[in-house]
Amino acid sequence: MNALTVLSLAAVAACGSAQILGHPGIYGAYPGLYSGLLPHGYAGVLPAAGAFSVSPAPLAYSNVAPVAYSALPYAPVAPIQSQYHAQDELGQYSFGYAGGPAARSETRDAFGIVRGSYNYVDSDGKIQTQHYVADALGFRVSGTNLPVAPDAPAAAPLALPGPLPEPVQDTPEVAAAKTAFRIAYDEAAAAAAAAPDARK
Repeated sequence: MNALTVLSLAAVAACGSAQILGHPGIYGAYPGLYSGLLPHGYAGVLPAAGAFSVSPAPLAYSNVAPVAYSALPYAPVAPIQSQYHAQDELGQYSFGYAGGPAARSETRDAFGIVRGSYNYVDSDGKIQTQHYVADALGFRVSGTNLPVAPDAPAAAPLALPGPLPEPVQDTPEVAAAKTAFRIAYDEAAAAAAAAPDARK
């Protein structure tokens, strides 16, 4: 698919370059085509009907404009040098390509974990690379073109706004209940220790 896109763009650029090339006049820009029929001084413009001067000796033109080409700059596209694709009935696959400054690779294992990376040339001419993983923890990506948070200044130690609060004090009812429970627990523990073991 990518090779077809590259070839299509190259064909469009080649066909379009013929229309971009200079065509300054009707016939005068191409010396030798109708140069013997044009009078002196008419380079690039076809004169009106009846203004032709046909003579047995060829006319010498000194001010014939050269053919000017104004083609757009063309950067050749590097061909894809290698590509691969493999898959099996367990859902595992791997594919990728490499060629020029662009490359991509991706794999999926039997557990459904997908890992991959790709790189490309951005508008500034820098090669950008991304790595990604998709698994049970979600989709995670790291790359050279992702924004980076600015460095935070060294934080000062956290100062408390005031004195620490005092621990909660028991009410008289809660204190009496705790004392009664402690007495009952100690009596039960002493009775259990003094009683003969029923298993003997």
